[in-house]
Amino acid sequence: MISPALYWVMTGNDFTLDINNPASPKILVVGNNPDRQNIYSAALGLYNSRIVKLINKKKQLKSSVIIDELPTIYFRGLDNLIATARSNKVAVCLGFQDFSQLTRDYGEKESRVIQNTVGNVFSGQVVGETAKTLSERFGKVLQRRQSVSINRQDV
Repeated sequence: MISPALYWVMTGNDFTLDINNPASPKILVVGNNPDRQNIYSAALGLYNSRIVKLINKKKQLKSSVIIDELPTIYFRGLDNLIATARSNKVAVCLGFQDFSQLTRDYGEKESRVIQNTVGNVFSGQVVGETAKTLSERFGKVLQRRQSVSINRQDV
C-alpha cells in the first residue's frame, strides 16, 4: 500500500460491500485519480471484483453498477456481470470513448466479449473501427417518408 490514506480505508471493517443487501442497503461512489491511476487501479479493481461477487445474487435489492471511463480501471469479471446481472436485478452501465481503448486495456478477447454481450448501446460521434463496428451493429433502418411539392405557374 503506497498511501497511508489508502491503507486506512482498506483496513477498516465498518463498511461492507454488499451494497444491495436488503437488510443494509448502501450507495457507494468510487472515483479514480488520473494522476495516481496506476496506484489506485489495483485497489479499485480489488473492490470492484469483490462487489460484483456480492451483488450479483438472487434475493437482493435492485442495484446498478455505473462505470465511467471504463478503460482506466480493470474490472475483473465484468463480462460475466453483464451476462448474468439482469436476472439478478443489477443494471450495468459502461462509459468509454472508443472500442480501441477497451481493446488496448482489456485485450482483444475480453474486449470482444464485453462489446458483444452488452444489450443497449448509446453512442456519440466516433470514427474508424468503432464507427464501422457500430454501423454494422445498428444496421440499416428503413423509414417511411413522405414529401409534398407545391408548384405554381403564376408566381
